[in-house]
Amino acid sequence: MSQRPMSIRGGFLCIPAADEDTSAAIFHRLKEAMPGFFLLRDQPIADNRYLLEETLRRWCDEEELDLIITLGGTGFAPGPSPQEIVPDATMAVVERLVPGLPEQMRAIAQEAEPEALLERCVAGIRGRTLILNLPAGLPMAVLFLDAVIDLLAPAVARLQREGQEPPDSQSDPGDSMEIPLSATSAGKKKGLDPEEFAKFLRERAMRDRTADDADGP
Repeated sequence: MSQRPMSIRGGFLCIPAADEDTSAAIFHRLKEAMPGFFLLRDQPIADNRYLLEETLRRWCDEEELDLIITLGGTGFAPGPSPQEIVPDATMAVVERLVPGLPEQMRAIAQEAEPEALLERCVAGIRGRTLILNLPAGLPMAVLFLDAVIDLLAPAVARLQREGQEPPDSQSDPGDSMEIPLSATSAGKKKGLDPEEFAKFLRERAMRDRTADDADGP
């Protein structure tokens, strides 16, 4: 039996310079490389830093997407220019940069397109979401993506794995005493069993007295 592909919740954030052909090509490349990739958000957005930052935060924190691809807004521009600011907005949102991905993208893409070295794409992590900037237009966007596409699924898998925190090994064993089912979730549906709960309280009181005696003078 073949293993079910890992589910990856994705989103595209497209600056106006990124046309529909580019977005479609990127989607097909991702779907081929990661059959479990699902595009849940596909939104055009103005090249406005405030809107970009707010949308990225919402998609990470509220929508809890696994992978966000931005398209466009990464080009070479004067310092005070209000355009081409997607990398700046991304860096303001992420909590950790992943410099290896854009380094690899530029290194590979420049072999076919020397001006790839002028692209300012960045990649980073916010919470358990990976954000990756791609340039606008074909073939540059596909060149950048193809350079790292085999790394995206392992990166997302690692972020998902890191989200599964093990139980605190330093906690007091006494705090893990099992509470009767009827006193928790089942109690919400069928009502609390008085006898079972009284038994639980007696056992807890006896256990506390034993602990106090052991800690006594």
